[in-house]
Amino acid sequence: MGKTPTRHGPLYYTTTGAGAPLVLIHGNSYTSATQERLARLFADEHEVFSIDLLGHGQSARPDNLFGLNYFVMQGEALADLLHALFPTTSVAVFGMSAGGITALNAFCEQADRIATLILDGVFHQVSAATVAAHRQSVATISRTWDSYMRKQHGAEWWPQLHSGIEQTIEHLEAAGTVVTPCLDYVRVPTLILQGGRDPFVPDEQSRAIAAKISAARFIYDAEAGHLLAWRDPVAFRETARTFLHEIGYTA
Repeated sequence: MGKTPTRHGPLYYTTTGAGAPLVLIHGNSYTSATQERLARLFADEHEVFSIDLLGHGQSARPDNLFGLNYFVMQGEALADLLHALFPTTSVAVFGMSAGGITALNAFCEQADRIATLILDGVFHQVSAATVAAHRQSVATISRTWDSYMRKQHGAEWWPQLHSGIEQTIEHLEAAGTVVTPCLDYVRVPTLILQGGRDPFVPDEQSRAIAAKISAARFIYDAEAGHLLAWRDPVAFRETARTFLHEIGYTA
């Protein structure tokens, strides 16, 4: 466990395993702790760094986080962490949903620290479908999951985090903000995964990202929902392992 200072406050992270570094970034409202099982699947070949995004878990909670610069700030903080933890090397970065968008924003500032990207369930612009899916997710959250998240984020902060993210998504959609601004400059091998039944990310969103990244590979599962890594973690691990070995990213 550790905390790394960034321009927006410290980012908390945990580590497990040994080998070539793999930075794992969760999606909105989750934490590094919710990714423990997934991190362990990669720990046989990688030292996995699981990050808490700004406003999540034990990372900093900047006053101005929830707004049109939400993903810019997340990317800047991640870029600072990559520079601090890996000052002389480039590493694999795996981001899910908001974590993937954060990784793409970090690339804008620290391209030399990123050797390859794995992106699961990412969009380049907030759509009405994304807003509707967020509202539905909040309305249907189970008591068990709500209780678990209160423990992860803190009972007082959890409601503020939920409402802040929802308002941010709504404002981004209304403004038509592009949240992945540097796609044309991404030259590293990139694996993009998309589920055909993903309510948060319409197909055209992830396909648009894949089309703009020259070294992208696109994997589509027509029956999957949001995040292939969650649908079948073991199968996802094998997909990611094959990709990383093919591009030569090994210990």
